[in-house]
Amino acid sequence: MVTRTVLVEYAFLGRELVVFGVRADWERPRVAVVPVDRAELASFVESHFGSGDQVRDMVDLGMEDVWLGHAALVAPIAAWAEPGDVVYLVPHNLLHYLPLHALPVDGTPLIERNPVVYSPSTSILSKIPSRVGGRERAAVFGDSRGDLAHANAEAKGLGALLETDPVLGPNVTRAAVLQGFATADIVHIAGHGMFDVADAMGSGVLLADGDLLTAADVFGLPPVRASLVTLSGCETGVSRNRLGDELIGLTRAFLYARTSAMLVSLWTVADSSTAYLMGRFYQHLRDGAASTAHALQRAALDTRSSPGWSSLYHWAPFVLIGDWR
Repeated sequence: MVTRTVLVEYAFLGRELVVFGVRADWERPRVAVVPVDRAELASFVESHFGSGDQVRDMVDLGMEDVWLGHAALVAPIAAWAEPGDVVYLVPHNLLHYLPLHALPVDGTPLIERNPVVYSPSTSILSKIPSRVGGRERAAVFGDSRGDLAHANAEAKGLGALLETDPVLGPNVTRAAVLQGFATADIVHIAGHGMFDVADAMGSGVLLADGDLLTAADVFGLPPVRASLVTLSGCETGVSRNRLGDELIGLTRAFLYARTSAMLVSLWTVADSSTAYLMGRFYQHLRDGAASTAHALQRAALDTRSSPGWSSLYHWAPFVLIGDWR
């Protein structure tokens, strides 16, 4: 069965948020205008999605309904995409910092209704190589600083699942990680990520011996073999907006290096629920999920239905960026 994809692109134009919908069977795009107070939305993002602590506090204080009150941002999707269609979201400006897939459509989170994948821009979609899938060679790295027990356990568990020996602790060196990018189809790094507010190109993944693999480093790499790169760390998917909405950060850097898809986080994440979500994600891939996007959809819902992890803090931080297949 052919899976239908629906592209949903956002653009702030003056005081309005305009949403464009594109589907292969439409002669022309659909357009919707969403009533949004941009200043209020900016304040909301800064107050509640600036860090993982803020997301957790929002949930702990019983303010998740305030987030759900922004459901108008995804309301047009109800008419444009049938349940089960893959939805491509192309946010604009501050929308890049929000888990739009966690907002309700038809009374349920969008990601429960549709597999969801993000893109930094529409223009980059034509440049992303297709992800083939199948039985792929994996490289798994974990707990580079020796201070994340769950990351260590996550890497060991995924190593067993993906049939590879995980590289742990002091062995997570720059040379080892770069070799993984060059020789493996799937690269998974469980550990600390760091977002540099002053310089997004300085954002990166912490390695052993105090080293840091930055976005600038990745931009300098030759094309990588890895078609799926998962950064199971803190704020690995956050980038800084530049003029023209060109996002600079780890996600953009890996796409530039010819990675087909990335699984990254929007905020600092909880070790325990992350390890569970990642295990479910790769298990669904191994069990023949229809696509990478479908595997993430099922893993997020598995996490959401687990005791103690029903809040979006636990199940919604991870987003798939790039090719959905």
